[in-house]
Amino acid sequence: MLNKRENRVMGVLYEECKDKNSALISPADIARLAGGEMTAAQAEKIAADLAMDGYFDLVYSDRRGETVLCITLSEKGRAFRRTALVAKRNLVYRLGLTVAFAVVSFLIGLLLKALF
Repeated sequence: MLNKRENRVMGVLYEECKDKNSALISPADIARLAGGEMTAAQAEKIAADLAMDGYFDLVYSDRRGETVLCITLSEKGRAFRRTALVAKRNLVYRLGLTVAFAVVSFLIGLLLKALF
């Protein structure tokens, strides 16, 4: 499970790569697009961690003295949005099931009070 910052960085990288095989993006651009209080160094570290987790292949490059990341999404990276959607769906299902059981429990309690 990804934390909040990793989710934002992965979202940025997914959006950059979703229509093509790979993308070139600088850590500063990742930090800017991810929003929040994130520096380029932190964004680069998070991207390296996500690459180690198998979300994408990461190659460092140099463009006019600036470090640029070449990102190529793997199958796990391409399934990022779908995985998030499934997790959200499961959460809603569990909440609904919990509420339904609470209502049934309440009704059984009322029925038992009425009988005894």
